Amino acid sequence: MEKEYAQAVATMSRREGADEAAIVSGLVRELKVSGRAKLLPGILRELRTLQAHEAKLAPVLEVATAKDEAVGREAMKKEGIEIESVIVNPSLIQGWRARANGLLWDHSAKRALTDIYKKITN
Repeated sequence: MEKEYAQAVATMSRREGADEAAIVSGLVRELKVSGRAKLLPGILRELRTLQAHEAKLAPVLEVATAKDEAVGREAMKKEGIEIESVIVNPSLIQGWRARANGLLWDHSAKRALTDIYKKITN
Protein backbone atom coordinates (compact mmCIF):
# COMPACT_ATOMS: atom_id res chain seq x y z
CA MET A 1 0.00 0.00 0.00
CA GLU A 2 2.92 2.33 0.73
CA LYS A 3 4.17 1.85 -2.82
CA GLU A 4 0.85 2.96 -4.30
CA TYR A 5 0.77 6.10 -2.15
CA ALA A 6 4.39 6.89 -3.06
CA GLN A 7 3.72 6.46 -6.78
CA ALA A 8 0.65 8.69 -6.53
CA VAL A 9 2.63 11.42 -4.75
CA ALA A 10 5.47 11.16 -7.30
CA THR A 11 3.05 11.34 -10.23
CA MET A 12 1.21 14.34 -8.79
CA SER A 13 4.46 16.18 -8.02
CA ARG A 14 5.67 15.81 -11.64
CA ARG A 15 2.71 17.76 -12.98
CA GLU A 16 3.48 21.27 -14.10
CA GLY A 17 2.75 23.83 -11.39
CA ALA A 18 2.42 21.17 -8.70
CA ASP A 19 2.74 22.38 -5.12
CA GLU A 20 4.68 19.61 -3.37
CA ALA A 21 4.01 21.02 0.09
CA ALA A 22 0.26 20.97 -0.55
CA ILE A 23 0.44 17.42 -1.90
CA VAL A 24 2.31 16.16 1.17
CA SER A 25 0.12 18.01 3.66
CA GLY A 26 -2.99 16.67 1.93
CA LEU A 27 -1.61 13.14 2.08
CA VAL A 28 -0.73 13.45 5.77
CA ARG A 29 -4.15 14.88 6.54
CA GLU A 30 -5.92 12.09 4.64
CA LEU A 31 -3.84 9.38 6.31
CA LYS A 32 -4.58 10.79 9.77
CA VAL A 33 -8.32 11.01 9.07
CA SER A 34 -8.44 7.45 7.73
CA GLY A 35 -6.32 6.09 10.60
CA ARG A 36 -3.39 5.14 8.38
CA ALA A 37 -0.74 7.54 9.70
CA LYS A 38 1.51 4.55 10.46
CA LEU A 39 2.05 4.19 6.71
CA LEU A 40 4.02 7.46 6.50
CA PRO A 41 7.52 6.00 7.15
CA GLY A 42 6.93 3.30 4.53
CA ILE A 43 5.68 5.87 2.02
CA LEU A 44 8.79 7.98 2.61
CA ARG A 45 11.00 4.92 2.10
CA GLU A 46 9.21 4.12 -1.19
CA LEU A 47 9.55 7.74 -2.35
CA ARG A 48 13.30 7.58 -1.74
CA THR A 49 13.46 4.33 -3.71
CA LEU A 50 11.58 5.94 -6.61
CA GLN A 51 13.92 8.95 -6.56
CA ALA A 52 16.99 6.70 -6.59
CA HIS A 53 15.57 4.75 -9.52
CA GLU A 54 14.83 7.93 -11.48
CA ALA A 55 18.31 9.29 -10.74
CA LYS A 56 19.82 6.06 -12.01
CA LEU A 57 17.97 6.43 -15.32
CA ALA A 58 18.75 10.14 -15.70
CA PRO A 59 20.82 10.99 -18.79
CA VAL A 60 24.55 11.07 -17.98
CA LEU A 61 27.46 11.83 -20.28
CA GLU A 62 30.95 10.52 -19.50
CA VAL A 63 33.81 12.17 -21.37
CA ALA A 64 37.53 11.47 -21.50
CA THR A 65 38.36 15.18 -21.55
CA ALA A 66 36.39 18.39 -21.40
CA LYS A 67 36.97 18.79 -25.16
CA ASP A 68 34.82 15.71 -25.87
CA GLU A 69 31.79 17.13 -24.06
CA ALA A 70 30.49 19.24 -26.95
CA VAL A 71 30.65 16.30 -29.37
CA GLY A 72 28.83 14.00 -26.95
CA ARG A 73 26.14 16.56 -26.16
CA GLU A 74 25.53 17.21 -29.85
CA ALA A 75 25.24 13.50 -30.64
CA MET A 76 22.78 12.95 -27.81
CA LYS A 77 20.77 16.00 -28.85
CA LYS A 78 20.35 14.38 -32.27
CA GLU A 79 18.96 11.34 -30.45
CA GLY A 80 16.47 13.65 -28.69
CA ILE A 81 18.10 13.33 -25.28
CA GLU A 82 19.04 16.32 -23.15
CA ILE A 83 22.07 15.55 -20.97
CA GLU A 84 21.67 16.50 -17.31
CA SER A 85 25.13 15.79 -15.94
CA VAL A 86 28.64 15.34 -17.30
CA ILE A 87 31.41 13.30 -15.70
CA VAL A 88 35.06 13.43 -16.76
CA ASN A 89 36.37 9.85 -16.86
CA PRO A 90 40.04 9.72 -17.98
CA SER A 91 39.88 5.91 -18.25
CA LEU A 92 37.92 6.34 -21.49
CA ILE A 93 41.21 7.52 -23.07
CA GLN A 94 39.39 9.52 -25.75
CA GLY A 95 35.77 10.14 -26.77
CA TRP A 96 32.56 9.81 -24.79
CA ARG A 97 29.79 7.50 -23.67
CA ALA A 98 26.28 8.32 -22.55
CA ARG A 99 23.59 6.50 -20.58
CA ALA A 100 19.92 7.37 -20.83
CA ASN A 101 16.66 5.46 -20.59
CA GLY A 102 18.50 2.22 -19.88
CA LEU A 103 20.62 2.48 -23.05
CA LEU A 104 24.36 3.03 -23.51
CA TRP A 105 26.02 4.90 -26.39
CA ASP A 106 29.75 4.21 -26.34
CA HIS A 107 32.01 6.25 -28.63
CA SER A 108 35.22 5.94 -26.66
CA ALA A 109 38.71 4.80 -27.57
CA LYS A 110 38.55 2.38 -24.67
CA ARG A 111 35.66 0.57 -26.35
CA ALA A 112 37.48 0.53 -29.69
CA LEU A 113 40.61 -0.95 -28.08
CA THR A 114 38.51 -3.56 -26.27
CA ASP A 115 36.87 -4.55 -29.56
CA ILE A 116 40.28 -4.90 -31.25
CA TYR A 117 41.54 -7.03 -28.37
CA LYS A 118 38.49 -9.32 -28.60
CA LYS A 119 39.00 -9.79 -32.35
CA ILE A 120 42.65 -10.66 -31.88
CA THR A 121 42.12 -13.12 -29.05
CA ASN A 122 39.15 -14.97 -30.56
